[in-house]
Amino acid sequence: MTSTSSSLPRSTPSEQGVDAAGVDRLIDAIGQTDTEMHSLMVLRHGHVIAEGWWAPFAPDLKHLVYSLSKTFTSAAAGLAISEGRFELDDVMVDHFPELVPDDLDEKYRRYLVRHALSMSSGHESEALDRAAMASRDAGGDLLGGFFRVAPDREPGTVFAYSQPTIYGVGRLVAKTTGGTILDYLRPRLLEPLGIDEAQWMMIGDVEMGFSGIHVFTESLAKTGQLMLDKGRWQGEQILDPEWVAAATSKQMDNDTAHRGPGAPDPIDWQQGYGFQYWMNRNGFRGDGAYGQFIIVWPEEDAVIITTAETIDMQTLLSLITEHLRPAMAGAGSKDADAALAERLSSLALPLPDDSGTGFSGTFDVDAAVYPPGPFTSNGPVPGAERVEVTEADGGWSIRFLGEGIDVTLPVGRGDWAAGEWPAPAEGLDAVPFRSVAGVGADGTWHARLRMIQTPHTLHVDIAPNGPASLAWRFPPLRGDGPAGHALPSLS
Repeated sequence: MTSTSSSLPRSTPSEQGVDAAGVDRLIDAIGQTDTEMHSLMVLRHGHVIAEGWWAPFAPDLKHLVYSLSKTFTSAAAGLAISEGRFELDDVMVDHFPELVPDDLDEKYRRYLVRHALSMSSGHESEALDRAAMASRDAGGDLLGGFFRVAPDREPGTVFAYSQPTIYGVGRLVAKTTGGTILDYLRPRLLEPLGIDEAQWMMIGDVEMGFSGIHVFTESLAKTGQLMLDKGRWQGEQILDPEWVAAATSKQMDNDTAHRGPGAPDPIDWQQGYGFQYWMNRNGFRGDGAYGQFIIVWPEEDAVIITTAETIDMQTLLSLITEHLRPAMAGAGSKDADAALAERLSSLALPLPDDSGTGFSGTFDVDAAVYPPGPFTSNGPVPGAERVEVTEADGGWSIRFLGEGIDVTLPVGRGDWAAGEWPAPAEGLDAVPFRSVAGVGADGTWHARLRMIQTPHTLHVDIAPNGPASLAWRFPPLRGDGPAGHALPSLS
């Protein structure tokens, strides 16, 4: 049974050989950690057998999935290669002669598309900041800047997770297809899968490629199922099965012996790397910062999706493995199914404690300053110098004021209020928020402003006499504040 013609079929855990109690135990175990879950979807034998969103997150709210974006860029590359637009063994710089500096390091003459896809450019560490700085000598072009950052070793000999590599592949897709990555993917991948909500942050006229896509949880599940099924979807071959096999198998070692100097990553980040997919100790996965996962277990015929906010992704991954793999051994019952379904339907993130007393006033901002980087500027809310808190409609409104900023958001009391951060320019959508606050026993106002299409929450904490503290629970990877998260309009 399907809810719409483009959605995945639904089933109960026991009907697909899964013990629902194992999913229940997973939720309990995650609740004992610092991980904040936003959504969970578990598929077995092509059926969704468990799905839940922690309110105020919801099925029809898209989510910034950070480096899971790379899996969409990888799919675009696979399609372009199958159409003969470029080859795995093409030299990258040969496609961008206009960006090649006169003093190009000779190792770039041996830097192939396959090296870009497998994070083996020859650099020993992330090159994004260096490429951004060098782009000043390339007319502001990030890829031109990257070609000015010499590889440390021969391409194909060392692994380094580095954003400009897959950004270059996205640029190659765009250049050889005459549009953007999404333009290319829509008729070939997104429309067949029923994914019509995708929006992507841009760098100039092309999507970031390495990050920035916003999609529904179910859209991630569809792409995971597509890879599990070797590129087939509802009887149609969407991706070349040979490409899927290559992308989801080890193309580059990434253990300590194949890394540059520095501490090794957690164990599941040392199992090998494909074409923008990580190898797991079991199966393979795509992942994005703060706990965005597409996990594929071919042996169990299973796909697990998470959207979340955590800095301990290995623990989340280990808990999923610890609790869900045994649950797929064939046990289960209708009673356990029903208990899990009831729990999943009532998931919610906690609200701030609230004494019920009033709070209002105008307060100076005491804002932390971010370190500089390619996508950062000062403070969690750049330009904010003071905030006004006003009681309104059973809750509050908060107004951010300062140089170049005058923005008001509604803030609920006992429930999340919907608001929008205005778009900074035409052609961009406003940034949706869900916000709630409470007044603590000591009179301090604690507001939680969720940038709901991202993993991130802005904490505003104000004692009765101020000042106002503004801080992200965990900061977005781009530090230009809410306005920097406005997306190109779909219309």
